[in-house]
Formats: sequence, structure tokens, C-alpha cells
Amino acid sequence: MNDYEIIRKILAGQESLFKLLVTKYKNKVVLIIYSFCGNNCDYEDIAQNVFIKIFGSLNKFRFESSFSTWLYRIAINESITFSKKRKNNMISINTKVGNDEEQEIIDLLPDSNDTIEEQLLKKETQNLIQTAMMNLKDNYRTILILKDIDDLSYDEIAQTMDISLDKVKVWLFRARQNLREIISKGNLV
Repeated sequence: MNDYEIIRKILAGQESLFKLLVTKYKNKVVLIIYSFCGNNCDYEDIAQNVFIKIFGSLNKFRFESSFSTWLYRIAINESITFSKKRKNNMISINTKVGNDEEQEIIDLLPDSNDTIEEQLLKKETQNLIQTAMMNLKDNYRTILILKDIDDLSYDEIAQTMDISLDKVKVWLFRARQNLREIISKGNLV
């Protein structure tokens, strides 16, 4: 069963099928929440709120875009709202850093084979990037998360953010450029 079929059956009264959507998308939703809220939030609670909102407004889904696009939009909005309330830091683990387009933040995560010095350096770099990401505009942070973490296509990002394809490309370029500038200049609040 595809998402549309599941949704139609849920709307027809088979509400127990909603767990199929939760199972399918839970990890993606939690990753989006983590990207916006950082280490200091309860992802499960926020994810639960996202799915409660989804369930409560499923009758408003228009079947004009993919369900995942609609879900991501709601998850992003919930994450931004929570992030603004809590003012937590975030980290995008796949965002390109510095001038080295090939180095990704995921490469900076601790490895059990790392020495203590290497682990400390990675932790310091994570904190720097986390702080830098918080200094980006919400739309730039969102586009980096959708592209570099969720690996969405430009078309999917355009649908999710409800913007043109050209704007996706421009914002992604500017977001990466701004992140590099913030990190290189040390303009961290």
C-alpha cells in the first residue's frame, strides 16, 4: 500500500493504519527535529506532537503533493517553533564545512578509533558548527537540513518549502556561503 492508499483508508475509518505512516516516517521526523533542536530536547515528545498534528489534520491533506512533503513541512514548522521557544543549538551532521566541499560534518563525529585529542577536536568542531547553524536564517537552516541531511532533491525541497526551483538553488548556495562566512569569521553569538 502506498501513502495515498493508507491515508484514504484512515480517512474512511481504518485509523489503526496510521501506525504504518508513523513507522515509515518516524526516523526522518526525529532527524529533522534533532537538526533544529540539538542535543537538549526530547525528540520523542516533539515527534509525537508532529504525528498528533498530522493525524488531526489528515483530512486537510489534498493529495496534490507527496505525503512526505506535507509531513516534512509540518515537522519543520514544529521544530522551528520549538527551537525558537527553547533557543537550543542545532547541528546538521552532513552540512559541508569550511572551504573543503568534500569534508562533511558527519566525518567529524567521534569514532571509537579516534584518540582523545581527535575526539576533543571533533567535539569542539561540532559545537562550532552547531552555533554557526543557529546563526543562519530559518529558511537557510531548513534548506541545508532538507538537502544535506534528508537528501531531498531540489524538486522535493521546492515542494516542501513551497518555493520555486530557482529559489531552492539560490538559497542553498547562500546558506552554504553564509555558514562558511560565519565559521571563518568567528561571528558566533
